[in-house]
Amino acid sequence: MLKHYVSVAIDELGIEYETKGVEALALCPQHLERTGKIDHSPSWWINLETGVHICFSCGYRGNLLQLVCDLKDFNIKSNGIVFGQDYKAAEVWLDSLREFDSDRMTEYLKSLPSYLRSSKQVVQMSEARLVLFEAPPTEALASRNITAESAEKYGVLWDTEKKAWILPLREPHFNKLMGWQEKGTVDRTFFNRPAGLKKSKTLFGVENQQEERVIIVESPLDCLRMESAGVSGAVAVCGSGVSDDQIKLIRYSKTVIAAFDNPNLDASGKKASKEMLQLARKYGMNLFFFNYGTTGKKDPGDMTDDEIRWGVDNARSALYGELAYVQGDSQTVSG
Repeated sequence: MLKHYVSVAIDELGIEYETKGVEALALCPQHLERTGKIDHSPSWWINLETGVHICFSCGYRGNLLQLVCDLKDFNIKSNGIVFGQDYKAAEVWLDSLREFDSDRMTEYLKSLPSYLRSSKQVVQMSEARLVLFEAPPTEALASRNITAESAEKYGVLWDTEKKAWILPLREPHFNKLMGWQEKGTVDRTFFNRPAGLKKSKTLFGVENQQEERVIIVESPLDCLRMESAGVSGAVAVCGSGVSDDQIKLIRYSKTVIAAFDNPNLDASGKKASKEMLQLARKYGMNLFFFNYGTTGKKDPGDMTDDEIRWGVDNARSALYGELAYVQGDSQTVSG
C-alpha cells in the first residue's frame, strides 16, 4: 500500500505524528521557517495515501516530493541563489529508503500531479530595494512616541503609498539585508518581505546589540520606543517566541533583560517569559526581567520615558524564578 510508503518517508524526515484514518496530524514542519514562530498546536495534515499535505495555520502545502525537498534542502542553486527544488534528488532519497520497493515507488511517483506547488523561496535582497521608501513622517513618529533619531539608528523607513512602517531585518554577522517586515497603519496589515523571510535566523536591530547588555522585546517598534526613551541596545525577536538561532545571538551580551509584553496582562508575554527563564537556566544566561511595576501598561510602547527607564533600572533577577516576571515580588535587582 502507498500508505506504508508515505508513513516511512515522514518517519525518516523526523516528523512525529498521530494517525487518523488515512491521514496524519502533526506540528507543521515548516512553520518556524515561514512565520518565525514555533508551531505549538498541531494543524498540519498529510494524506498517507497520496502524500498531499497542508497546514491550516500558516498555509504551507504541497506533495511528498516537495516536502522532502523542503526538509532535506534539495534545491537547485547557482552562485548561492536558489532557482527551484531538486525533485530528482528527492526521488533518489525516497528510493534509497530500505522499506521502499523500487517498482512500487516508481508507480507512486508517476501518480503525482504534473505540477508541484512548492513553498516560496526567499528572494535575494539588496540595499537598492530600500530606496523606494522614505524616512518616517513626523505624524507617524509622534503616534508612537518615537524620535527621528531612533528610527534612523535602526534603519526604519516608511512606505508612503501604503502608509506602512518598513522594518529591515539583517544577517547578524555581516549586516546584509535579508528583507523587512511591512507593518500597515491603515488596516493593520502585516507582511514579511520577501515571503518566506527567515525571521528566526536573526534579531531586529541586531546591529545595535551591545556586549554589556541587551534588552529583548517582541516588536521592532518597541526597540525604537526604548531608544527614544534613552535606553539603548534593544533588539526584537519579531514575535513572542525565541528560536535557537536567536538565543545564540542573545548570549553574546553579558546581561540580558527580557521585556516581553506584560505577563500580567498578556498570555503570550507570560508564556514567552517562562520560556526565556527556562532557556536562561539551560544556557547559564545572566537574565533579568523588565519591571512593569504598577503601571498597568501592556508593553514598552505604551509607557512613558520615565516608566521605561525605571523598568530597566529595576529589572528583576531571574534568580527569583516566576516572581521575576509577574507581580508579587517586592525585591528588585538592578540590571
